[in-house]
Amino acid sequence: MKAIYARTNKNVRMILIVAIMLSLCFMFANILLTYDSTIRTVEISISTQSMKTAADIAREVDAASFERFLQKPTEESADYIELNHFLNDYRKKIGAKHVYIVIMDAQGNSRVMINGLPPGDSAQTYIGELCTLTQDEVQPAYQGATFHTGIIHDPKYGVYMTAGAPVVNAAGQLVGIVGIDIGVELLEQIENNALKNSIFHFIANLVVLILIVVSYTLIRRWYQRETLRAVGDSEKTFQREFRSILASIQSIRHDFANHLQVVFGLLELKKVERAQEYLRGLHADVKAVTLSEQVANPALLVLLHSKAEKARTNQIEMDFHIPPEETFDGVLSSDLIKILSNLLDNAIEATDVDQTGEKRISITMRKVGNSYQFMVENTGATLQPEQLSRLTQDGYTTKETESGKVRGYGLSIVREVVHKYAGEMHITSAKGKTCFFILLSIAN
Repeated sequence: MKAIYARTNKNVRMILIVAIMLSLCFMFANILLTYDSTIRTVEISISTQSMKTAADIAREVDAASFERFLQKPTEESADYIELNHFLNDYRKKIGAKHVYIVIMDAQGNSRVMINGLPPGDSAQTYIGELCTLTQDEVQPAYQGATFHTGIIHDPKYGVYMTAGAPVVNAAGQLVGIVGIDIGVELLEQIENNALKNSIFHFIANLVVLILIVVSYTLIRRWYQRETLRAVGDSEKTFQREFRSILASIQSIRHDFANHLQVVFGLLELKKVERAQEYLRGLHADVKAVTLSEQVANPALLVLLHSKAEKARTNQIEMDFHIPPEETFDGVLSSDLIKILSNLLDNAIEATDVDQTGEKRISITMRKVGNSYQFMVENTGATLQPEQLSRLTQDGYTTKETESGKVRGYGLSIVREVVHKYAGEMHITSAKGKTCFFILLSIAN
């Protein structure tokens, strides 16, 4: 048992380690996905708002004024001054890095024509300066739609995102593109907050994981302790009954030659009736030896052998009605022993007390559908209704209790096992016979 217990512990530890590692991996993956989802959500939110703002600005741009400027693109142009002032006002109003208008040249390069910055600003560009926007990025503007870029890392202007919208003239032709550069300082701040929250959630999840592992360990140790205690009790019972059987078999084997000599001698003396009477007396011994052919469950066989020998010693006739092929695998052997050892001990004691009539115990065990039915019936004194109602109470007994001896817990143990299998227990007593009927459900 110790070897099995050690091997089981090793397997459980391996499973626990793997489970913890998988949990940590899932936690990290969840944090990364949450972080990435948060950042993407913020980026989409910022870009969506920026595209809407770019579309508003593009609708307010005087396309005719911009077309006149393109015919003579100089900073002294009244159209340039007016449009630059208009873009600069919008830039300050929305808090953007830059608000400008670009055009695409024949080579597909974007060029800044008007940058909404005041004169003398260090970030001011000259007319026609190349821009970072690519042909692919501004392609939606040719279909009259807004667009946005990803995060741009520019050595000159820093880190920003760009959103744009088309500027069309009265004829519906694209004459330019409004661009808005939004600084991502806010995005970086949100990323830092998201990272801090992720760390907090990771620590919280780790604490929960530790609590689960500790709780599991404590519960498992308690369960193992209870299981070992239950198995130990059943093992003691099993060993005691097994030793009793060995002693019985050894006794029968030892006496076998003597029995033959007695029978042979009686027949030699022509005392056939005495020989028959002697053989009837050996009938109980024969039943005990042949019981192994009737019971397929080893633990049950040992128990019934022991109880049959105890009954024989007390001159009690014990009948068995058990299908020889039924192993009762649906019930733990320890539970099987708890039920029958207590029921048979009570039956033997109750039968032995009554010396006035027949002394007989009948055991019936069978499987019916998804349940097991056990019935133990014994002769003896008829129990009164108030006694029947209290039989399964802890500490209650109908027998005389010797000083210092604990009695009255056998049937309460049986009741607990029956409850474990969602079963039923019924007790009846009438006309000098008491019957215990047990039903165990094995549907699950």
